[in-house]
Amino acid sequence: MKRVIISAVTCALLFGATALQAKTDKKTLVRNEMAAEAKNHKVAPKEIILGMQNTFKALQALHMNKKDEAKKDLQTALASFDKALKANPKLDVIPVDERLQAFEFIGTSKDIQKALDLGQKLLKEHDTQTAIDVISPLKDELDITTMAIPMKIYPVSVKKALDALNKGDTVTAYNDIAEAMNSLIVFKTVIPAPLLVAQDLVVTASKLDKSKKEEATKLLEAAKEALKRAELLGYTKKFDPEYKNLTKSINAIEKEIKGKNDVEKLYDKIKEDFTTLIKHSHDSKTQVKNRVQAEKKVNNYEKKEDKKAIHVSKDFKKDAIQGEKK
Repeated sequence: MKRVIISAVTCALLFGATALQAKTDKKTLVRNEMAAEAKNHKVAPKEIILGMQNTFKALQALHMNKKDEAKKDLQTALASFDKALKANPKLDVIPVDERLQAFEFIGTSKDIQKALDLGQKLLKEHDTQTAIDVISPLKDELDITTMAIPMKIYPVSVKKALDALNKGDTVTAYNDIAEAMNSLIVFKTVIPAPLLVAQDLVVTASKLDKSKKEEATKLLEAAKEALKRAELLGYTKKFDPEYKNLTKSINAIEKEIKGKNDVEKLYDKIKEDFTTLIKHSHDSKTQVKNRVQAEKKVNNYEKKEDKKAIHVSKDFKKDAIQGEKK
C-alpha cells in the first residue's frame, strides 16, 4: 500500500495533476456512499458467526493435536448452524464480513491519458514493472469487499469433519474443515468516484437559478470532464448507451441554457441516466464473476450429493433384490 501511495504522488507530480473542483468535495461524496453502505449492510445471524468462529477454533485445536477439544468445537459449530437453519431454512449465501477501501487519483482526464500512453509505451518495450508503477495509481473509487458463507456447503463440510474425527481420522477432518473455509465466497463492488462527482455537479447545476447561466455551464463542463475521467479509468466505456446518453443530455442542457433555458425536464432525464450508470457500475465484473463462482460451488456440491444419492439408491436396490432372492 505504501508503494502505491508513493507512486500516485510521483505520477501526480509527473503528469501535473490538479484536483477537480466540485461543489461537493469528492471525499465527502465517497464518505456518504460508505455511510449509506454501512446503513444498508445486514448483519449475519449471530449463530452463523459463532459457528464459523468455532470451526476456526477446531482447526487450531487440530494443529495442537487436541482432538477432544476440536470435537467439542465442531459440535458447538454444528449446533449453531442447525439453530440458524431451523430459524430460517431458506438461508443460502449469507454475508458475514464487509470491508470498505477508498482510492483516489486527483489528475485530470489529460493526466490519465498521459499515464495510459506512457504505460502502453513501456509495455511495448517490455518494461512491465515500470509500467505497473505508472498504471497502478489510476484508481479513483470506493471498493466494497464482502465475504459470504454458503450455507448449503459450509455446515455439511463441518459435519463431515466431525464424522471423520469420531472415526479417529484427523487428516480427513482437517481437510474437511479446510474445504469448509475454502467454500467462503468473496464479492467485490466498485463505486467509481468520478461518476459520483459528475452526478453531484449536474444536481448542483439543476438547483441554480436560471439567471446563473455561466455558473451552470461551468458546472456542466466539469461534469463532462468527470465523465471523461470515468471512461479513461475504465469505469465505463464511451460506447456504452448510458455514457452516450449522459453526454448527449449534458450537451442538450448546455444548448438549452444558452437559448430558452427550459431545462427542468432535461435535468430530470439526466438524473435518471446517472442513477442507471452508477447502478450499472455497482454490478462490477468482479462481483458478477464471484457470483458465478458462488453458484458454481453450490451447483457442483449439489451435483456431488445427487451422485451420492443415486449411488446409495443403486446399492440399496441391489441389496433389496439380493434379499428377496434369499
